Amino acid sequence: MKSDISSAANNLIAGTFTKYLLLAFNIATGMFLMPFTVHHLGQAEYGLWMLVASMTYYFQLLDMGYGNGIVRHIVAADRQRDVTGVNRIASTFVCVYGAIGLAACGVVAAMIVWVVPRFPHLSPAEVRTAQAVMAIIGVRVALGFPMTVFGAITNARQGFVLNNTVAIGAVLTNTALTYVLLESGYGLVPLVAATTFVNILGYGGYAWTARHVFPELRIRARYFSRRHWRDVTSFSVYLFVIQIASQISFNIDNIVIGAVLGTAAVAVYTVALRLAEYQRRLCDQFSGMLFSVAIGFGAEGNVAALRQTLIEGTRVAVTLVVGASVCLIGFSGPLIHHWMGADFDGSVAPFVALAIAGVIVVSQAAVGNVLIAVGSHRLLAAVWLGEALVNLAVSVVLVHRIGLLGVALGTLTPLVWGHLGVLLPRACRAVALPIRTCIAETLWPALAGGSVAIAVCLLLRVGLPPVTTRAVLMEATTTGVAYAVGVYLLGFSRDVRARYLSLALDLFRMARHTAPATPPAQVES
Repeated sequence: MKSDISSAANNLIAGTFTKYLLLAFNIATGMFLMPFTVHHLGQAEYGLWMLVASMTYYFQLLDMGYGNGIVRHIVAADRQRDVTGVNRIASTFVCVYGAIGLAACGVVAAMIVWVVPRFPHLSPAEVRTAQAVMAIIGVRVALGFPMTVFGAITNARQGFVLNNTVAIGAVLTNTALTYVLLESGYGLVPLVAATTFVNILGYGGYAWTARHVFPELRIRARYFSRRHWRDVTSFSVYLFVIQIASQISFNIDNIVIGAVLGTAAVAVYTVALRLAEYQRRLCDQFSGMLFSVAIGFGAEGNVAALRQTLIEGTRVAVTLVVGASVCLIGFSGPLIHHWMGADFDGSVAPFVALAIAGVIVVSQAAVGNVLIAVGSHRLLAAVWLGEALVNLAVSVVLVHRIGLLGVALGTLTPLVWGHLGVLLPRACRAVALPIRTCIAETLWPALAGGSVAIAVCLLLRVGLPPVTTRAVLMEATTTGVAYAVGVYLLGFSRDVRARYLSLALDLFRMARHTAPATPPAQVES
């Protein structure tokens, strides 16, 4: 069992590192490419590109929760060393996703023929350009659905580093290609075609990673299994409900605000939403990879490993999100003021409420993974859906009374009830962990580091009020460093520090000696 937990921990640490590296590349290249692309294409053509892209954004909902459902069932079959079962599941969903991709192509074709030509304020030349861009994006979407299976196989065997490396390669290649094409005078359609071709090559990279971690992989149309389709669908439908509920919880606010307070208020609230989104994205990279690890332990019935996963996963998530949130909340006033101007100062209060909501969502990600691993996905979906409905109702009531803050509180309030009041105790019971023990072991590092960071933040805000955006970033970084030092020296016990240091050394040795890792299903306990 120790070998299983140690192997999973090493995979998670390596995967988390490369995931953050991918996030850093995405942010850095995005900050560089946006003004560069707008300058070369022009504001109108760039806006046309974003318009077409936004029209295809919701195609991702056609996934219908199958992604994690496939991982769950592949892990279960793999832990039983059922190679035929893995191949049947993979082949079945290449077929299913292929059908979804064809359906997406049909929708894209309909939009090209009927929607784009009737879109207001587009000239005939812009209509032709938009149609070409949408056709190219449609090809990528159609191919991307069946290729999702290969990424799921790699994640099922915890090959996070391989998937992240492919994604990093695609980001860097697209960045270089965009620079070269635009500097050479090419326009929007060649740019979209070239970057789409790179993304398709990336899909081939994911297929290679799947064959690398699972050499026995065979995709055959004759392996299609209605039984596996029904089994995965019966589980994935609940994950789909969670996706929809999450969209409602965090994306319905602007509709409520626009209907009651108008578009100017929507602009102010959008700043709070965007900062809260960055907070969650910055802190949930680790939790996203914990799913296949928890599912693996659940498939084995390894309650002790699940208990350790709940503790370690929650501790890491809480530590990350509290650190980021102290810095963001502590400097949200001057940050928003210097970044967006005095007209957006009204977004500070709703951001604080949304940031606290983000702390709850990110910190309880391990709880959700454990509940899925023990078969409580129905409860998880029901709570998420209940939270979304309560969120909508509370937001509609409070927006009339306290404005933007009321809408943000509408998001926060049901999360306290659902995530902390229902899901956390249920997960603790499932792994025979007293909730008091769970809270003590997972919260203390964040409380210790947070106390130090809050003191440093207050000293800086009072003694050296930041008067520029650069000063805000420097003081926030100083606060973050103080938080990290406080966590390490005061929050972690000697045993925990020794364990994390050992894992870090193991990761360093893995990086130096890149021998093929033993697949999780073959590790002896």
